[in-house]
Amino acid sequence: MFNCKAKIMKNRHILYLSVLSILLSCSKEDSNDTPNQNPSVFDLVAISDGATNVVLNPTFIWEPAIDPEGFNVTYDLLIGTSENDLQPIASNINGTTFTPSEKLPLSENLFWSIKSKDNLGAETQASSVFNFTTRNLTNGTLGLNGFTFLNEHTTLVFQDKLWILGGEGNGVRNSSDGVNWTVINATPPFGNRKNHSSVVFDNKMWVIAGKTNSVNNKNDVWFSTDGVTWTQATAAAAFSIRQGHSSVVFDNKMWVIGGHLNPSQSLNDVWFSTDGINWLPATNNANIALKQEHATVVFNNKMYMVNGNEVRSSTNGGTWQLKTTVTNFGNRSRHQLVVYDNKIWLIAGFATIDRNDVWFSKDGINWTLNVESANFNDRSDHTVTSFKDKIWVIGGLKLFASSSEEPNNGIWFLD
Repeated sequence: MFNCKAKIMKNRHILYLSVLSILLSCSKEDSNDTPNQNPSVFDLVAISDGATNVVLNPTFIWEPAIDPEGFNVTYDLLIGTSENDLQPIASNINGTTFTPSEKLPLSENLFWSIKSKDNLGAETQASSVFNFTTRNLTNGTLGLNGFTFLNEHTTLVFQDKLWILGGEGNGVRNSSDGVNWTVINATPPFGNRKNHSSVVFDNKMWVIAGKTNSVNNKNDVWFSTDGVTWTQATAAAAFSIRQGHSSVVFDNKMWVIGGHLNPSQSLNDVWFSTDGINWLPATNNANIALKQEHATVVFNNKMYMVNGNEVRSSTNGGTWQLKTTVTNFGNRSRHQLVVYDNKIWLIAGFATIDRNDVWFSKDGINWTLNVESANFNDRSDHTVTSFKDKIWVIGGLKLFASSSEEPNNGIWFLD
């Protein structure tokens, strides 16, 4: 009796395992027979293909992709500089519109598409790739008019403020918005300084060389942490007296580049310092003829200079490699350079007459005219800086071929 019951139980167990095996096998076969399907093909709507002058925060729109199994579909926005180099700039977007929070680059030819994907990772890219071009830099909006003799000054961005240092009777002043200005020190100890250079280095503002009303040229160096109190790092640096030179911060050093002793005698040397006191020559005679009042910026881990109509770069200050010659620059001097939107911008300056043109380059070699005639007047001896996502053009002079001058005292911004 006992053996009979045991056999029945054993047979039931075998039957159970057989049924389970069949169910699992069927489930596996069903799974293999019905793989996850891709979302349906869809198309782009806007930005339309071939669009120009596109705003920098555009809204992208596309058709919905339908998933055959009813899964939720999300989208990736792909943008690139060619059809073959599309990269996601936003992922897992719900819905069929998206506006990037970060601005797209100015004056850029771009391509875009959308990739859809369901919960299990099945993907479908839009049936097309659209091409568009973003807008140029604006040609200038007047922010403030009313300064007196705002020229041969320098401008810095320090502690989230714009600073104007020197120029005819300007002392030291700052602004948090570029419109409302506060005089911080009306009579700084470096005097009525003009045609000097300034940089921000080691969390300090620096004023380097230039001229005053009482002494034509100087080679002193001053610094301040607040714009009120100024300390003289050296009364006579190792480099000679000068004005109209350029200065940048590069490779954890301050640099002094060229300049002139007088209108007929240019300087061809380059110096650097890590403390503002001790200055060493990178070269006493650069491999180029440094024009009076050239301009220099730091871009892509190099120093770039526009000197007349030549564009050169250097990583050591001693040797300057010719990148290109831009005929349309003319023999440019008293112009300004600024780095903004991952580009070098050249703004105004003197070439036979004063100009109010705006150029840019993404590599220092190829230059594009962005604005032929900006809203602000022709000018030189102005300053230009990048502040609060705008380019600021501050002051300057209008110099005529007859050598007569008119002040340009306004403050303009471009974005």
